[in-house]
Amino acid sequence: MSHSSGVKRIPPAAAVLLAAVLLAAVLAVLLAACESGADAQGESPAAAAPATTPAPAGLQGTTETNGFFQPMRYTAVDGDTWEGIAAHFRMTPEILRSFNEPASIAAGEVIDLRGVDVPQLGAGGSVTGKDGQGRLQYETIAGDTPSGIASRYGVPLYALRIANLNLLTSHEWIPPAGTTVTIPSPTTN
Repeated sequence: MSHSSGVKRIPPAAAVLLAAVLLAAVLAVLLAACESGADAQGESPAAAAPATTPAPAGLQGTTETNGFFQPMRYTAVDGDTWEGIAAHFRMTPEILRSFNEPASIAAGEVIDLRGVDVPQLGAGGSVTGKDGQGRLQYETIAGDTPSGIASRYGVPLYALRIANLNLLTSHEWIPPAGTTVTIPSPTTN
């Protein structure tokens, strides 16, 4: 009695060869797309984002980014609201208002999206100046954390750690109060 389904099996060596040929074909298509400057659908890649770019869909003003392309400030236009701007940048209107002084938003007003000048939970210290390379020098207070500082200044945590390798002593880097921490990319002006 035979339990064969009538389907021929591919020998294992042939299956490996077939998989390698298919993988090579996919890689060749991707490589050709990369070399031509097009993405997988044949579209041209987006140009590098300038320091000031139009805000993404939903907002009509412009968003200023830092060297890590993190949003730092937004220039408002007529019709913008605290709620709309906050929702767009994934924060609450209360937090956004706490970073900014005006009670209402006027066209042309620059809205701080990070609270760079406002002490925050995990980043309550202050900037004491700049180093010889133009990087901000931040003096910590008790309770400051690397992630809080990185968030306040819009820099990736890895970049903050790299800029402060001289301060790393363990896996969990918590700078003691009074420590001067270098912010790797000052905001663009």
